[in-house]
Amino acid sequence: MAIKEKWQPLTHTETTELNEASTQLHHASQFVAVFGNSLLPKAADDSQSSMVWLPGLKALAGQEINLKRRIRMALLYESFELQLINENDEALGVFPLSGQTKTTALSFVRTQARSFGKKADDIQPISHFELPRHGLDEGAPFMMVNPAHFQELARYRHNAQLALTKIAEAFEYASAVATWPHHFDTGSLIPVKFDDQSNPVKTVGIGLAPADGMVGEFYFYVNHWQKQGKADYDTLPSLPAGAEWHTKDWKGAILRMSAVVQKKTAAEQAELVDAFLRSAVDASFGILEKEAVKA
Repeated sequence: MAIKEKWQPLTHTETTELNEASTQLHHASQFVAVFGNSLLPKAADDSQSSMVWLPGLKALAGQEINLKRRIRMALLYESFELQLINENDEALGVFPLSGQTKTTALSFVRTQARSFGKKADDIQPISHFELPRHGLDEGAPFMMVNPAHFQELARYRHNAQLALTKIAEAFEYASAVATWPHHFDTGSLIPVKFDDQSNPVKTVGIGLAPADGMVGEFYFYVNHWQKQGKADYDTLPSLPAGAEWHTKDWKGAILRMSAVVQKKTAAEQAELVDAFLRSAVDASFGILEKEAVKA
């Protein structure tokens, strides 16, 4: 099915206004990641702390944990609350975040773990990375100032899941689309070439990232990496209107959400994102001078 049939139209044209809501969600998502990171074995790619988008709940959910039954923590965007959910996505515990602090949110997660036979100390904050400091770290409460911003960000995640999954499914070794708690990006990694030990030595990454030091709003990206050698950027293929190449510290192509939302219909938005991802992925394969392994 073409992604435009399930694409949810984006309507908020002032995309930078969504950044504070995204920051609130980023910090709140740490409590989803903490649950899996604390209770699952550590994976080589750190995927025990990763999250997936559940369109029915409009939520980012962590990895399932088997404690008497399959459970996981989830962050619901439109109600801005944490939920412990079961394998049927039914709520077993609910914690509205507005007005609460990081301390009380951690207490909720620990209480849910205790109800399934774990100790409170089994749940520990993630220590191998830190988010940029925010008032939330000083005891300020979580706040849903503008619900419409959270609703639009839910549509961002929904559409990213659709578009990125469609691309990733074409490549046999592409990783499942996931959201990562450190940078809060939703993405997939496509291995292009492996060494004799089956370790990737050339890859292409696709994803949706929030505002950062490079771009002041959400943006789709396609980047590439190679263990050895230097890529040639003298002649870069053209991209759809609104997209651009970056070839300095970070190397890849981006499509800002402000360019996407200029398209007025869901079909036009979906077509632009799909065209960007496909053209930038194809260009990245050319830069790396190797065909990816197709499914």
